[in-house]
Amino acid sequence: MDDFGTQSLMARYYEKLMAGMGRSEALRAVQLEMINRGGEYSHPYYWAAFVLAGNWRPLQ
Repeated sequence: MDDFGTQSLMARYYEKLMAGMGRSEALRAVQLEMINRGGEYSHPYYWAAFVLAGNWRPLQ
């Protein structure tokens, strides 16, 4: 997996978590952003492997 694609996904994911989004909501939002932005990292190859397990609620 490409390191820049992963870095971009995780940075945006944690920004959304810190803004109060739930974990699954944040991951989905970032994935949709990447799709809509277009370009190389819009392909699911770069982010589809990331799945959530465990607590789905927003950070406290």
